[in-house]
Amino acid sequence: MVIKIKPKEAPPKYLFGKAARQHQAAKATEDGKDAPAPSQPNPAAQPQKPTAPTVPVAEGTVTQRSMRRLQMTQPPNLPFLRFDAIAGKGGMAVVWRAWHKELKRNVAVKVMNQEFSSSGQDVRQFMMEVRTMTDMHHPGIVQGYGADCVDGRYYFIMDYVDGYTFGSLLHRKTRLPEIDTIIIGESVADAMSYAWNTFKIVHCDIKPENIMVDRDGTVKITDLGLCQSTAAIKTGPSEEVVGTPAYISPEQIYGDVVLDCRADIYSLGATLYHLTTGRMLFPGLSNDDILRSHVSPETQAPDPRRIVPTLSANLCNLLAGMLVKDRDMRYQTWEEVFDAFRAIETGGTVPPPPPEAIASIRLGV
Repeated sequence: MVIKIKPKEAPPKYLFGKAARQHQAAKATEDGKDAPAPSQPNPAAQPQKPTAPTVPVAEGTVTQRSMRRLQMTQPPNLPFLRFDAIAGKGGMAVVWRAWHKELKRNVAVKVMNQEFSSSGQDVRQFMMEVRTMTDMHHPGIVQGYGADCVDGRYYFIMDYVDGYTFGSLLHRKTRLPEIDTIIIGESVADAMSYAWNTFKIVHCDIKPENIMVDRDGTVKITDLGLCQSTAAIKTGPSEEVVGTPAYISPEQIYGDVVLDCRADIYSLGATLYHLTTGRMLFPGLSNDDILRSHVSPETQAPDPRRIVPTLSANLCNLLAGMLVKDRDMRYQTWEEVFDAFRAIETGGTVPPPPPEAIASIRLGV
């Protein structure tokens, strides 16, 4: 398989945290320098890397469960890759960090668990993610390079993001400062505006775990495994509810309309509420009750200022506008969301949604 790599893009203008303050100084130091070639260790002088654990089973009794465990600890046989470590696990796939011997760089390799390879629907969803991430070229979206199937195992090669998700950051910091939330919101709005306007892509699963920041401070959207393209929808709305309950939009729950960018705007609002306050919109409930809370006009989370009194009215108004339950009264485009974040940055004013627009947070309460 031949993989064509797009040249590295210029640094994006949205940088997060410490990197935003150090970018100019670091750039002056890095210009003109090439990364050193990876050294080749002497096998005799280096300790041997431990092998993947084996599954103890009686002779002649290899079970389906043991085979699944073996597949998750043993990558596919791809001579052009050196698999180093598991970077993440999901319900359908395992993501490995690997060294690409031809490209001389780290890549991420998403390998579908073989038990799902026999399902046509699961394979189509996997390949939908491949096509989407391969076609899109934006510094705020993880870039995909190609996919194939070997020995019945589907895999997908993409950029390796050396950083962390905001989901993991929440475990360490509880919540983020307002300025960081604004930078994240503006960055995601810019990336998703490109995805929607160019490809009509709806992510369907924006949440803290699917937003990353790399070592350069660039905010990136990842995991497009549930994304939908409205151009590919031929039979109308889907009856399947897809998304994560804590951040899902009301229209994804109802399932009676074709989704558009407004569903992702709601999910980003729910995500930023969590990042800003340190709590989800509807904590401590069962998944079914969380879904009911998103759609019910009687159920609203408290004003973010009840949890963090120092938050600005502008940010709270913006979150409320993103979290309006009726999508026709929500922010209608990613450009509107981007402009609202930019207004906060530049000292402008963001008005609250109109009184008749019921949001999933209740301002002033």
